Amino acid sequence: MVPKNRIHLSRSLHAQTTPYPNAYRWLKRGLILAVLVLVVGIYAIARPGGSPESTENVQNKQILGEQETQDAPATEYAIYRVKAGDTLFNLSQKYNVSWQTLAELNGLQEPYVLKIGQQLKVPQQ
Repeated sequence: MVPKNRIHLSRSLHAQTTPYPNAYRWLKRGLILAVLVLVVGIYAIARPGGSPESTENVQNKQILGEQETQDAPATEYAIYRVKAGDTLFNLSQKYNVSWQTLAELNGLQEPYVLKIGQQLKVPQQ
C-alpha cells in the first residue's frame, strides 16, 4: 500500500537527489540517432547503383519478358479476305493470334464488325 501522505519534492530538490536527472533524455536521443544511422546505412547498401560493382550488375541484367529489338525477326503479314460467318475471334483462333492484336493491326474500332470482302492483315506463322 502507498501511504496517502506522500512528500512531493520541488524540482530543485528532486534534481539534487537524482544522480543523473537528464539520463532518460540522453538515452532517448541516443536510441533515435542509432536507429536513424542504421536505416540510412541499410538504404545506402541496398540501393541499386550504390557502388561501381553494382552499377555493372544492373547494366548486365535483362528484364524478364524483354526482347531485344535487334534479334526480333520482322513480322510478315498475309492478306485475308473476310467471308460470310467470319468473326474476329474465329480468325484469331485460326491464325493463333489474339483478337485484340488483329483489331489493332487492322485499325478496327468497336463494335469490331467485319464486312464480307473486307481485307485484313494477318501475321504469317
